[in-house]
Amino acid sequence: MSNESVVKWGKLLLLYGLIFLMLVEWLRPVIELTDTGHLALLLLFIIICLATNIIKINPVLSVAIKLVYIIWFMLYIQDLREGTLLNSLANGLKALLTGDWYSINDTIKTVLFLVLLWMTIYLIHHWLTIRRSIMYFFIMTIIFLALVDTFTTYNAEMSIVRTMILGLLLTGLLFTEKLISENGMRANVANYAKLLVPLVILIALSALFAYSMPKKEASENLPEPINDIVKWANSSMGAKGKIGYVEDDHQLGGDFEKDDTPVLQYTSETPQYMRIESKSLYTGRGWERPKGDIFVNTFKYRQDVKTSIPKGRKKDTTTMAITMDKKYNFLVQPYGVEKVLHSNVKKNKFYIEVNSGKIRAMQGKEQLSLLNYSYEYSPPLYEESKLNASRVNQIRSEEILTKEEKESYLQVPKNLPDRVGALAEEITKNEKSVNDKANAVVDYFKTAGYEYSRLNVGYPKGKEDYVDRFLFDTKIGYCDNFSSSMVVMMRTLGIPTRWVKGFAPGERIVSAGESSNEEKYSITNNNAHSWVEVYVPKVGWMPFEPTIGFEGFEQLEEEKASDTAPKTEDAKKEKEEKKKQEEKKAQNEKEEKIQEKQLKKEKEAQKQPEKKEENKASITWLWWTLAAIGLLVVTILFNQRRKIMPTLLIWYYNKKNPSLSKAYEKVVSRLDKQLGLKREDGETLHGYAMRVDSYLKTNDFSTLTSYMEQELYNPDAELAKWNDFKECWENLINQTRG
Repeated sequence: MSNESVVKWGKLLLLYGLIFLMLVEWLRPVIELTDTGHLALLLLFIIICLATNIIKINPVLSVAIKLVYIIWFMLYIQDLREGTLLNSLANGLKALLTGDWYSINDTIKTVLFLVLLWMTIYLIHHWLTIRRSIMYFFIMTIIFLALVDTFTTYNAEMSIVRTMILGLLLTGLLFTEKLISENGMRANVANYAKLLVPLVILIALSALFAYSMPKKEASENLPEPINDIVKWANSSMGAKGKIGYVEDDHQLGGDFEKDDTPVLQYTSETPQYMRIESKSLYTGRGWERPKGDIFVNTFKYRQDVKTSIPKGRKKDTTTMAITMDKKYNFLVQPYGVEKVLHSNVKKNKFYIEVNSGKIRAMQGKEQLSLLNYSYEYSPPLYEESKLNASRVNQIRSEEILTKEEKESYLQVPKNLPDRVGALAEEITKNEKSVNDKANAVVDYFKTAGYEYSRLNVGYPKGKEDYVDRFLFDTKIGYCDNFSSSMVVMMRTLGIPTRWVKGFAPGERIVSAGESSNEEKYSITNNNAHSWVEVYVPKVGWMPFEPTIGFEGFEQLEEEKASDTAPKTEDAKKEKEEKKKQEEKKAQNEKEEKIQEKQLKKEKEAQKQPEKKEENKASITWLWWTLAAIGLLVVTILFNQRRKIMPTLLIWYYNKKNPSLSKAYEKVVSRLDKQLGLKREDGETLHGYAMRVDSYLKTNDFSTLTSYMEQELYNPDAELAKWNDFKECWENLINQTRG
């Protein structure tokens, strides 16, 4: 391989390598902020797209390679519960064309995402090869990362620094290429080094200088204009969100619509709260993970799971089978988990995050979304005598929680209004034990005029604190309001408390013919829930349900003393009676729901013709829109035909390698039609060439004509080949753009 070839390929690989790294900066926030997975496969697709552009293979073959990869990718990630790939694509396209945005499935989203990546890379390739500029892409990347950093939880500080360095290197490399080309310099390593080494040194020194300079701490609150934009985005753009579990809780508030989308089913003897994770850092607006490393404990199937929650009695150990209707890259878990027994995947491992308690399944470095799995668990029970003996001052001396954990679970914002702590003191002033203080806060919400509602909740304004606003101003909200408020109030009392997310127990599915004591329960997005875990000295973490309208946890162990036997018997009878009443109430509610569903079906049946007409109107509107866009594209192409045709001609003739006579005829034809440079009667080829070159201020037509004259008047001469006259022919065709 010659020196020039080495320089050429080295330059191309460097250019496209830098582009690849910049595209990675686009993917990182997408992966972190959404449920998008398979980063390695997405990066491989980017590499394939870039490689086909570098190698310049046949366009048809290039398209075929990318389509084959997309099909393989979709088959690889296809969820079998959603049916075949064609089925999923058909359903997704139907939802897309009818404007039913909530029904667009992951399959069609993934296809659109891959196609968007493909088109983006093609556009970048065009900027690199034709315009020799990457400035648009560079600026767009910076703007994108700045917006993501401002309006989401993603920390893009280092991403912006990396992008600045990559963008400056790309810009410098392209400018160097242009400089060498325009000044007729040899494209060798020495010339590139002379121009690029100072640039690299300058960028490195600038980055080092910026890094070492003292930096002012960012303001705690967003500037007013940006704050207004955030509020507008939260309220106007999405006045009502759909309820369901999400991992991002940095901004709580807003209204929610009900959503009956199934999430999972589980079998259990009794209904169970399904825990996912806890969070400890309250910001005044929502909840975040503390910055720093995430420590985990790993385990395998049938190995003990180390959780911070106390486990129940051995005799109460039972099993739970979970079947997922929705894909999550983590596991939901009942209280008292002891072991994971099995799942639909074999030979994988698990890890549990020490602080949050979130469990994930891993295969190598890839996070898995398990379709079904089962646990061995024993729900925790707490001795009433120990609970009654718990005191706040015991927390300081107890060493079960580390100093760092105590600080984390007692954290409140510096600007938390004093009246929040004062209210907590007032509510619990007559209670001595930690357990009684927690229950006093729970009871307060039931008796102080608070209202449960998913509507008219709103967001904190200006410098308002989320908890303070709910406790004193609105007194209306859903689980996040009640649970966050209890956590913060308990912390102001010096009691470690954490905010917990997961699902409420869901609805029991009546399954006739089952011989076991187990019942089947169904959980939907409507059951997404948050509650509280309080640290009780000598006992451990204990869950509490502060949200009004929810049953809460049955977790007190029965007294064993003989003198309390009559009381226990009475309590049992009372409990059984209460259970019967609750079952009767549940049955009545179920019958009411069945009647409501029947009425809804009848109304839907009446509305079917109207819906069909609406769908027809939507489809008609869509086709008219597409037709208008198509007409606009055709009009633009027609108006720009004089500029587009030369490019198409050059591409076509490069593929065909035509004879000199055909190429010459095409040039003469375009000179006549586009520029009016027609050959006069009796004018020699040489004279015609001189006149054209004089007009165009070039020697290209004279060069091409000399080849033609040699072919016409010297039969013994060797015929000119396409590569001999290609350059001057392309220059002339480009001149006919006008």
